[in-house]
Amino acid sequence: MIFMMIRFRLFANFREAAKQKDVDVAVSGGNTISDAIKALLARYPAMEPMMFQDGRLKQYVNVLLNGQTVKGEQIASMTVKDGDEIALFPPVSGG
Repeated sequence: MIFMMIRFRLFANFREAAKQKDVDVAVSGGNTISDAIKALLARYPAMEPMMFQDGRLKQYVNVLLNGQTVKGEQIASMTVKDGDEIALFPPVSGG
């Protein structure tokens, strides 16, 4: 069984739901970004409706793996390793 620690950096409403900025999550049973996000949501289920619709990650959710933007299908296929950092944030707008 795969077991690793992934650090999540949470921004805006995701941070508010978790009540903290950085969260270390133990991930077991898979090694993709998607698997890591599922482990995060198991710990913070209130975040799920903010991030997912009809079982799919909402398009506006921005995902970065170790500072690099990850898009679309890469979230389900790109692997993570122990100690990686995933940043999650909604789009930021201003005027």
